[in-house]
Amino acid sequence: AAIAVHHADVLVGMGGGKAIDTAKIAADRAGIPVIIVPTIASTDAPCSALAVIYTEHGEFEEYFFFPQNPNLVLVDTGVIARAPVRFLVAGMGDALSTWIEARACAKSFAQNASHGNSTMAANAIAKLCYETLFEDSLKAKAACEANVVTMALENVIEANILLSGLGFESSGLAACHSIHNGLTVLEETHKFFHGEKVAFGA
Repeated sequence: AAIAVHHADVLVGMGGGKAIDTAKIAADRAGIPVIIVPTIASTDAPCSALAVIYTEHGEFEEYFFFPQNPNLVLVDTGVIARAPVRFLVAGMGDALSTWIEARACAKSFAQNASHGNSTMAANAIAKLCYETLFEDSLKAKAACEANVVTMALENVIEANILLSGLGFESSGLAACHSIHNGLTVLEETHKFFHGEKVAFGA
């Protein structure tokens, strides 16, 4: 309704996963472009063509798929370097599952998020995501704790947001995200971030 009242021709979604997903849904329903500006690197939501719908009690309900990915994603690594470290680490947990699930989907010939088959390029991206985390995660965490941008931090931000997003959409989801979805039913897990629950399945 607000989009219609203000005659907006573009919507900017800024913040974390829930704010970003809300912006993607609102823009889709209004039929206007969406620009995503993540202020944390806690998930791969910024680049994906889907949103996660939760009940008002915080339980996973469904995936909402869009016909296209966001029109533009702008990431300021300086902003993310000043965000709480826990968000970055949660993003690492989410990204960690990308190659694990991609490999499982490839071995079982499971379809990806767009109901297609994975490719060698998709698997290479997913594997690069995994390798980047093992190479740079500790250095990136230290940089975030010091609120400074380093190459390691930039690499991990790219892995958390872009590589993980491209990897899961092109290769598919498997047990790690299924376990996350199941955990959301338990009220005790509501204090944990998406990536922390996904990492439990990894």
